[in-house]
Amino acid sequence: MFRFWTLLVGLTLCAARAGDAGPTVHAVAVAAAALPVPQPTPSASTLSGVLQWRGLPPVRWSIETTATTALAKRVEGRIHVTADGLSGTADILLDLPSGEIAWKQGQLKIELAQWIPSLLSAARMPPPPNGVTLAGTLTAKTTGAWTARGLTGQADVHVSANLERSTPALRLDGITLALTLPNLGDLGDSPTQYAHVVRAETGAVVAENVAIRFRVRGPRTVDLEGAELSLLGGRVRVNPFTVKIDSNGLAPVAATVTLEDLALAEVIKLLPQAVTTATGTIAGSVDVAWSREQSLTIGRGTLQLQPGQSAEMRLAPQPGFLTSQLPRRLALLPPSFGPMTRWFSPLNPAYDAVEAIELGRESLIIETLQVFTHPEADSAGRTARLQVRARPVIPGPVGEVSFEVNLSGPLNQVLKLGLDERVQLPSTGALDPGERKRNIR
Repeated sequence: MFRFWTLLVGLTLCAARAGDAGPTVHAVAVAAAALPVPQPTPSASTLSGVLQWRGLPPVRWSIETTATTALAKRVEGRIHVTADGLSGTADILLDLPSGEIAWKQGQLKIELAQWIPSLLSAARMPPPPNGVTLAGTLTAKTTGAWTARGLTGQADVHVSANLERSTPALRLDGITLALTLPNLGDLGDSPTQYAHVVRAETGAVVAENVAIRFRVRGPRTVDLEGAELSLLGGRVRVNPFTVKIDSNGLAPVAATVTLEDLALAEVIKLLPQAVTTATGTIAGSVDVAWSREQSLTIGRGTLQLQPGQSAEMRLAPQPGFLTSQLPRRLALLPPSFGPMTRWFSPLNPAYDAVEAIELGRESLIIETLQVFTHPEADSAGRTARLQVRARPVIPGPVGEVSFEVNLSGPLNQVLKLGLDERVQLPSTGALDPGERKRNIR
């Protein structure tokens, strides 16, 4: 016998499936065959009831019938569904003997903050992480049918929202998502979809104009075809990768990120203990990965100063960074000459110039700058290296300075790139005398 509230399922949850509720759709379809509901009477001009399922908030529905066929085997009308944070309407056609439903001009609006936790719970999926709030609306326009052969039809879904996480701090403003689903019965036939975020802020890093291209390949698989965003004064491009959803939520993902024209002036804000000012841009690529256990991790990558440009830097004051192995006096005679050794030990003319550089009083013109990252420590225990070759802005006794800064330990702990907070380099990190190499000519 026809279960009447299957109509409501067809209207509301086909649109939910368009977002990412494939499991919910199938679960509801099964439940529809098992739940007893009041049967409509042929003479009724208005039918109504309340839908309650798997802890979802109660949804009130009503149908205004406009026509019935002989023996009331087919009913036409308009359905209305309402709940706290939810509303929807559609023109419907019911075939009572078969239980088949067709609808057109379906419209649905959902307040995400009120419904996302309940929908995830009903779909037996993990709840949002603690401290995460999503505020906004989902609207959908659908036309379709639910028959013995399954769900058919199409839907256009639009999401407008903001997301915020308390710890570690994260904020996404101006999230828009447009989904066009030409075949609700086979999400793998969906075309390329688009999402956009106006501004993303986490720690000391701000990204803007985030544009994402993706394709839905089923209720639990999404192919990210590419993403671009403005970051640190330059552009970041994310190469394609696949996102899968398992019973615990998002499965681990990995991707390669291409970095273009990152401004050193912005990058150094993440390294306040290393460099105070810098000009120029760097570019390169780096592998990144994400998992529930390790969050974001940085893999193998290379960044370097783009050739043919003028770039300068001024070091943060670090006494001894360059002068620790530079003699203040030049020994012209061996120690065996006794007191005469000091008499013939003039002051090193380069010492004061080098000291001015390491104390941040003088700037350097950068000749080459390269950054190398390693997912696993190399033979020397390094997970990242910064190599710089530069010369003083003001010509003098020092012709060239080169140094290498080494970082040890997992990069997602040593260099968090502002994802949790501003980078704080430990005393045994980048500028520790035992972790650097330098040459002065």
